[in-house]
Amino acid sequence: MLALALGDTKELLDSIGHFIEMKFGDFHPEWKYYGTKFGWSLKLFHKKRNVVFVEPEDGYFGLAFAIGEKAFKEIMESEITDSIKNQLTEAKVYVEGRPLRLEIRSKADLEPLWLIISIKLKY
Repeated sequence: MLALALGDTKELLDSIGHFIEMKFGDFHPEWKYYGTKFGWSLKLFHKKRNVVFVEPEDGYFGLAFAIGEKAFKEIMESEITDSIKNQLTEAKVYVEGRPLRLEIRSKADLEPLWLIISIKLKY
């Protein structure tokens, strides 16, 4: 059902899990139901740590990160796009960190993810 919903972007989702597993090891996905208001989300874990929430859509998927303060500072000093930096700067700060949401519709959308995931898992 997931492959049908995501279409061509299913392979992009698979590449995220593959990246985490190859670079950091001990990767596993977990589906969680958050009720009728939010529905199902796929959580990608490294060991017991949640890396990112995946929100399946029709033909693409969204990603939701919680970026802690140390990771935020490193991302802000990186070469990542200004749009991501602006989103993080303007985000409300929660105990879990700053929310960052991205839509993945093509392979080009994956480019900043490798850096975000690497920085997030560093802390």
